[in-house]
Amino acid sequence: MSLKDVVFHAAQRGVSGSYALRGKPFDPATPFHPPQGRYGTVHYGLMLPGLPAPLNFIDVIAVIGQPRITLWRNDHLIETTAADTANLLIGAGIEFPGQFRGYQVDRDLELAADSSIVRFGDEFQLEGTYPNFTVAYRNPAFDLYLQVRATDKVSHFAKVRGGLYDHWSLLCQYDGAVTYDGRTTELSGLNTLEYARGADVALPFSFFTYQIINIDDTTQVLMTEVLGPLGVPVQRAVYVRSLHDHGGTYEDNFAFDVHRVEPVARRTPNGLPMRLATEFTWSVDDEQGRELIEIQAVTNDDYVYGMAGGYVGSYRYTGRFRGAPIDGTGYIEYIGNR
Repeated sequence: MSLKDVVFHAAQRGVSGSYALRGKPFDPATPFHPPQGRYGTVHYGLMLPGLPAPLNFIDVIAVIGQPRITLWRNDHLIETTAADTANLLIGAGIEFPGQFRGYQVDRDLELAADSSIVRFGDEFQLEGTYPNFTVAYRNPAFDLYLQVRATDKVSHFAKVRGGLYDHWSLLCQYDGAVTYDGRTTELSGLNTLEYARGADVALPFSFFTYQIINIDDTTQVLMTEVLGPLGVPVQRAVYVRSLHDHGGTYEDNFAFDVHRVEPVARRTPNGLPMRLATEFTWSVDDEQGRELIEIQAVTNDDYVYGMAGGYVGSYRYTGRFRGAPIDGTGYIEYIGNR
């Protein structure tokens, strides 16, 4: 481990309490609620990576209450107040009308105090309590129904001291079906159920990426990089978990390198220019200094807007995991310029 890694890890541990939770089973008493009290913004997410083309991936990204973080905010959707504004994305490798839209919380949403019902109008519903959930989305061009069974394998991305921000992800299994273009496709596999809550604080993030790969039918790998002002790293980590163990978190010699971006910058609905990665690599070592994973990726040209203030999509990858060759389709969230 380099001296830079030692200093960076020490700083992270001083800010976040998530490190003390590593390797521990999910506590069902973990907060899971809509906006309340100091927490003006809540995020629910379900991500299904590695689907056959042309789907490539499906995700559900629901944000209730607009955060003050510029990268994650959708000012253009606000009709009344930021707290009264929600947005929903049903992302996939195919585009369809209405897959990203805004809602007014008081007018359009039904929110149980324990999030056992999260309903956006007549379009979307997340229902259930840990560990069993159902997801239903109805759109004339895209219909989705999932039964989700959460495990106790959890990755805590952030638990900022002082209660400013919490974010965690559960390893899950799902079964269901999607209907589009007049055909129905049965779905099953590994997915994530994610939750975040944030206080009304303007954190100065400048870049964010989050990626998911299902190595096989039991093993999932998550990667995240968050940068602050001037590209200073806030978080760089790879999480490994499986149906059989709680896995680990790896940060040593983390590298994420973008080799090619789209030739023309996109402009988000909020007016921010973003040049999205089309070719990139990432890797990290294990605790013994050996390469844990190395990924070479080329995107599938299916980025769609609506991951907070950025984009989601998929990529084809080859690489190695614990010395063995791997390939498949990964999931990516990308906000900002790298």
